[in-house]
Amino acid sequence: MSVLFPSCIRQRSGLLPTLCRRAALLLLVLALTPILAAAAADTARLPNLTGTGQTRLAFPVPTAQPDIPTNLAHQGHQEPQPAQEPMSASDISDNAHRATRTDALSSATAQIFQNRPLRVGIISLWEQPVTTEALMNTLETIEKAFAPYPVEIYPRIPSPKLEHLIETGNIDVFIASSGFSMRMSPHGVLPVATLITDLQPNPNTGVATTFLVRADEENIKTIADLKDKRLSASYASAFMSYRTGLGEIAVRGYDPEHFFSDIHFTGDSENAAIASRLETHEADVAMVRACWLEHQPPEVRARYRVLEPREDPTLHCVHTSRTYPNIMVSVLEGSAPGAAHVIARTLLSIKEIAPGHHWGVATDLRPVNRLYRELKIENYAYLRDISFKDWLTKNLAWCVLAAAMILGLAFHSWRVGYLVRVRTAELEASIEEERKSQFRLEEMRGRMERMQKATIVGQLSNLIAHELAQPLAAVQYYLDGMKTLLSRQPVNTAMLEKSRVGIEQGLERTKAIVAKVRGYSRNQTRRDRTVSLKTTIDNVLTAISPDLQRSVAFKCESVEGIEVLGDALELELLMRNLIKNAFEAAASAASDNTSSAQEVPSVSVRTQPDPTDKTDRSVLITIENTGLQMTNAAFNELTTPLITTKAAGHGLGVPIAIAIAEASGGRLTFFERPQGGVIAQVRLLRASSYPLKNTAAAESSSSSHYDIPPQAS
Repeated sequence: MSVLFPSCIRQRSGLLPTLCRRAALLLLVLALTPILAAAAADTARLPNLTGTGQTRLAFPVPTAQPDIPTNLAHQGHQEPQPAQEPMSASDISDNAHRATRTDALSSATAQIFQNRPLRVGIISLWEQPVTTEALMNTLETIEKAFAPYPVEIYPRIPSPKLEHLIETGNIDVFIASSGFSMRMSPHGVLPVATLITDLQPNPNTGVATTFLVRADEENIKTIADLKDKRLSASYASAFMSYRTGLGEIAVRGYDPEHFFSDIHFTGDSENAAIASRLETHEADVAMVRACWLEHQPPEVRARYRVLEPREDPTLHCVHTSRTYPNIMVSVLEGSAPGAAHVIARTLLSIKEIAPGHHWGVATDLRPVNRLYRELKIENYAYLRDISFKDWLTKNLAWCVLAAAMILGLAFHSWRVGYLVRVRTAELEASIEEERKSQFRLEEMRGRMERMQKATIVGQLSNLIAHELAQPLAAVQYYLDGMKTLLSRQPVNTAMLEKSRVGIEQGLERTKAIVAKVRGYSRNQTRRDRTVSLKTTIDNVLTAISPDLQRSVAFKCESVEGIEVLGDALELELLMRNLIKNAFEAAASAASDNTSSAQEVPSVSVRTQPDPTDKTDRSVLITIENTGLQMTNAAFNELTTPLITTKAAGHGLGVPIAIAIAEASGGRLTFFERPQGGVIAQVRLLRASSYPLKNTAAAESSSSSHYDIPPQAS
């Protein structure tokens, strides 16, 4: 009833709203009593409007746009109807007897529709054939009730378009949801009839929203589980399939406007289109009108599951939200005075407008008002902008408390100021001592910085010494070889050239290491380049002492075609530290007299796709050696900087390898080998897809190049 008296709902007094509601209810009863009495008396005199042979309108109308009116009197008849001529005063007088007999339009109202047709708009609501039939019969009934005055039909108008027509006064009668009619109440809208069906026998509880999820969805069991999920709905102002659903979210304490992560509006009322986004996984939940699912075939119903289903004895459809009044026929009394009486009497007098469908009167519109108040929209939008007076009244206790706190803080501030003035002298006396302490602190900080710099310089020196030792050792090896060759006669020119090339490569490597160290200081290192793993291992093998290679067997598998991302020099340093350490560990185990191992000293390198990487973007490089069995303490100290088991080592090789692997987006881990030795596994990002071994020839060519047995000295 608050829709009839919107001013009543804005009152803050407890008594006044109650009086408004009671007065509105009394006026409604007084208004409907003569209407219902006249309807009961004239039922026998009304023509059979639902019989055969009447005009029918199929929706949607192919030739009619939503803003183009259609006259039902001129659709579907075999013979064209003559145009209506303007009626004179005598014509109105001639029709006075018929107006009196049918208790229809007054002469003043008839004069209005003499100059223009009765304009009827129908919002896009219907999908089921029986509902469409009820709609068509209702339109024909209204047309015949107003005969001979013309009637123009605006079929399937979108909600925004119909709202514009109502606001501009270009519509007289419309059929829409109860929520839409309530929204339009400020424009003089009067609901006159409400739809009743077999599934919706109570006009006050004929509409609800059903929350649908996929039948195989196991993670969504309640409305609370829909937080941050994706929603599929019709449009933002839809009442029966959107706003009634938002009400269930609001009553549970959530903010409906920020509840879903994404809301997709289909732009129409086709529930099938709304639900179809569930099947394509474009949405997690869909809001559709109640009773839509019951009209679908079993195979369609099996694809969905109703969330938090409710059963109501007055609504024979499974639904999720609370119930609201059904579809209404409403009249704008301002533009069509007297039309409400004719339409109400006519529609309420028909027992059945379609199979299982007839019109009644909704007597309780409070649920719609309650919903709008919960959502703070339409007539209750003012609740979002609370006035200062209301805020002060609501928060009076907090205001008193704040005032008391302010007074207390003012007193405290005065007291603190007094104490500050008293103690200022004492504080000034301590300032000088604080300055002296600050000077001493700065001096100590400078000492600590100098010590830290010295430590960094020492670490950097160890790093440079560690990395330059190998290429310089190689240069020394080739120089010794050249001395030996030069002392022999005749001179072996080929070996001298090989030694010269080796010295040149060692110097180039030394320059590269120095440049890399400089690049670290300038942060110029790029680790997004494509590096061939085979080339890297080849370079590492050429730098390893021939004595080690003669005493240790080396095997390399599945490295052909493997390309990783990183810096070429860094990755070479990484692999050199790991492979060289593996060679030295295997050789030491072979020369250790206390070892009981019977294995041939060997080092193996193999690659495979990283089984722990679900994105298939990593490659796993495994380096295994047959070294001595390590103690737990020695294995735990393997990755500790500056700790080494080698007599001439620096303890930086493994930490450098770990740092390079992590800087390249990978990871380096170590495992103890049960038979003795260590297994190192490096995970690096691949630059391309993992190559497939399609032919045995490819495998044999790769193995023959890298399967190197120990050579006798």
